[in-house]
Amino acid sequence: MKALSRFFITFGVISLGLVIGFLFFTGLKAGSIYDYRDSFDGARLPDVDAIVVLAGARGRIAAGGDLWYRYFEMEEVDEGKHTPILYISGMGPTSSWATFQAQVRVGVSKAFRPYDVVLETESTNTETNAQVFIRNARLRGWKRVILMTSSYHMKRSRMIFSRYINKERAPIEFETLSIIQDPFSRDEWYESWHGIHVTILEYLKWVYYSAFWDP
Repeated sequence: MKALSRFFITFGVISLGLVIGFLFFTGLKAGSIYDYRDSFDGARLPDVDAIVVLAGARGRIAAGGDLWYRYFEMEEVDEGKHTPILYISGMGPTSSWATFQAQVRVGVSKAFRPYDVVLETESTNTETNAQVFIRNARLRGWKRVILMTSSYHMKRSRMIFSRYINKERAPIEFETLSIIQDPFSRDEWYESWHGIHVTILEYLKWVYYSAFWDP
């Protein structure tokens, strides 16, 4: 019995050490999900067919609406410019136009014309965001888009979109513009439990998708 007790104690200590070591290592590496550079700096407005916003976190749809409105204002002063479609990916099956309008500024909402917005309610995660987007892009003839999502989500999102685009041999180019939200930045995520939880979970997803996932 004593030998068995010592075994369980030793096993428990080793297991605890491994868990602590794993968590410590993960905490050190988790900030790497913010190690990327967007191809779109938000200053210039490249010619694109659509602004693709991945729904699912606070502030993403509002930021997408604000970017769309900048294109809309440019079109009003330059007839040679066209305003891209605002494509909201993964709105959820119970979403509606009213749900969407509640998440954008009033001035932006009033500027929308019926053909300016596509609310995609079929996809439920980043993988299906990419799959359904490619299908819609082909149907609508989109060749170049801007991908928008939260800063912690962008690294994995653009990898998933790139792999699906390559797999499907879809002639689609995309630029990226991350939405910066407190506390999700390389220098701030560890200052709150929410930031720690979201960042570490996203890092673990990134490890899995980059090492094992193939569309």
